[in-house]
Amino acid sequence: MEELGEKAMLLRDALAIGRGEMVSLIGAGGKTTTMFRLAKELRGQGWKVLVTTTTKIFRPAKPHIDRLFLVEDVQSLIDVCAGMTGPVVIGAGCGVNQDGKLLGMPVDWLDRLNHDKLFDAILVEADGAASRLFKVPSDGEPVIPPSCQTTIWVIAIKVIGKPLTDDWVHRAARARELLGLPAETTVSEEIVLQLLQHEAACRKAIPPASRQLALINQADSSAEMAAAQSLGDKLLKLHFDKVVITSYANAEPVIQGTTH
Repeated sequence: MEELGEKAMLLRDALAIGRGEMVSLIGAGGKTTTMFRLAKELRGQGWKVLVTTTTKIFRPAKPHIDRLFLVEDVQSLIDVCAGMTGPVVIGAGCGVNQDGKLLGMPVDWLDRLNHDKLFDAILVEADGAASRLFKVPSDGEPVIPPSCQTTIWVIAIKVIGKPLTDDWVHRAARARELLGLPAETTVSEEIVLQLLQHEAACRKAIPPASRQLALINQADSSAEMAAAQSLGDKLLKLHFDKVVITSYANAEPVIQGTTH
């Protein structure tokens, strides 16, 4: 296993995001924070970045984005963004609901934008998790565009040792059902690994050609870092292309990045 670095590494470099890629974020425990951090870093290297969702997210505003467009059809977004150049982060969605959340765009729109290469990067929050630490998707989740080149699965390491209940895990009952676990179950590393290998759980709906990265977040203490490293070693054996460990409690959030 090659170690990519432990000092002041940018998230964009740890994840090895290439120009022209669509990146979808799924899972729980830091997707939105990761998306906007990544957008900021890509903007910092002069890129024109689109930030959006296929589900719904809190309506983004400055300083996370420079412009926000609510669009009725994909051509209108293409027309308004065609003449824009980087560095810029553009947010886009199909409207805002009564809770103030940005409504997502259809996957066929995003596939077209990805094909047309109008943006240097497209970042998509493709899963909802109700601010929990871990997520097992329902039948219709996640919603990842078929042409997506990179999918990042996110987990907060703080979930290890917590009860497998809705307080900590989004769709906890489904997780217990899939593995045949009792209500009083505690989340363990082994349970996380079993759910990653279950065909109806954490890695479903990822496009076959997409790179699969894992981001282990909230490694805010030495004990949590050790737990994240232990889990990360096992994730690489499950054929994740890269594992990145982060703590957004730090000014430089990337603690460690590893690859095969």
